[in-house]
Amino acid sequence: MELIDVFAICGSVRAGSLNRALMLAAQELAGDPFQVEVWDGNAEVPRVDATRGRPFPAVVAALRDRVAAADVLLLVTPELNRSIPGNLKDIVDWLGILAPPRPLAGKPVVLMSASPNRFGGAFAQLQLGDLLRRSGAEVLSDLDVAVGYALRHIDDRGVLVGEDPRREIAELWQRVLTQIHADRQVVPA
Repeated sequence: MELIDVFAICGSVRAGSLNRALMLAAQELAGDPFQVEVWDGNAEVPRVDATRGRPFPAVVAALRDRVAAADVLLLVTPELNRSIPGNLKDIVDWLGILAPPRPLAGKPVVLMSASPNRFGGAFAQLQLGDLLRRSGAEVLSDLDVAVGYALRHIDDRGVLVGEDPRREIAELWQRVLTQIHADRQVVPA
């Protein structure tokens, strides 16, 4: 079976992040044919400055190239005041700039979030999905995971141990695989 390259970005840079634990569990549970690469460059990404123009800062150019090369983008977002954190917004804005390569154009994107509240970051996912669609991404909106009451599911080592969220993630990867196979079988007229 052909390898499916997944590039994963967590919107939290905080040590002990619930969302980082979720992303690492997603990497662990992906299995064949997925290869999930976790990116840790958030802190290096500068604020978006529209006056800066091209060439892009080196970290941004490398990020854009890596996202363009991936088969699937996995974004894991915290929720702050029912919104996404600023550093993730900057990342999405840099990726959405209409300059070659257009890394989000047609890119399948999977969203995940974890939150101590009951909604599991669903409001942040809605906002993030909207931003991504405006940049041409194909947000797989029926293929997401939102872990509510996340503190109950993540142990003090930062590992997602909750059976329900782990099952949801495993099932998510199977649905992503089904969607990718369906998309690859569609032949343009």
